[in-house]
Amino acid sequence: MYSKMVLCVTDATPEDVVRVAARLCSRETKVFVLHVVRILSDLARKDAAERFAWVMEALKKEGVGAELQLVEATDVGGAIVSFARKNGCDIIVTGSIPKKGILGAISESVSDYILKNAPCTVVVVKRAEEGK
Repeated sequence: MYSKMVLCVTDATPEDVVRVAARLCSRETKVFVLHVVRILSDLARKDAAERFAWVMEALKKEGVGAELQLVEATDVGGAIVSFARKNGCDIIVTGSIPKKGILGAISESVSDYILKNAPCTVVVVKRAEEGK
């Protein structure tokens, strides 16, 4: 069964996330590739377009059309959940995105937040080294 609206969050495990997202799609599926940035500037837009060009090309090779979306936010998990809700996504595909530094030891990860708060099904793709 294919999803109609997929949100692909690519920071932590981009190659695996894109591969899994492509498997969940048909040619009719609308895919958003979401990147959350702290400050949305022209430089951030250009950088994201360059960094994620391969993602867009990989999905295109799988016959899946995608749209790159940049969102400015300090709360990454909240921005992802909000985007999914506003755009009627029926599945979110994300990597396991850990929090960094001291806060990472005491607070939940972004993927944990998404799992708890998403309005739809969430697929969390493990990093290659996590599976070993």
